Amino acid sequence: MKTKSTTFESALKKLEETVEKLEEGTIPLNEALTTFESGVHWSRECKKFLENAGQRIETILKNENGEYEQKEFVLDK
Repeated sequence: MKTKSTTFESALKKLEETVEKLEEGTIPLNEALTTFESGVHWSRECKKFLENAGQRIETILKNENGEYEQKEFVLDK
């Protein structure tokens, strides 16, 4: 299911489509189970993207001593 060009946005869209299909409640049980499995897959993919983003943010926020610095967030205008 996953390709090298999968992005967070495309994985999230697939997850949303899967949830909508399941919420309709009109598909047969076997198809619903397959669709649910697909949803779990896309949910895990989204989670991986978010975890990686969190790790990147932590790396960016560390100072030269490997400690985190609290900085005031200022929105550039």
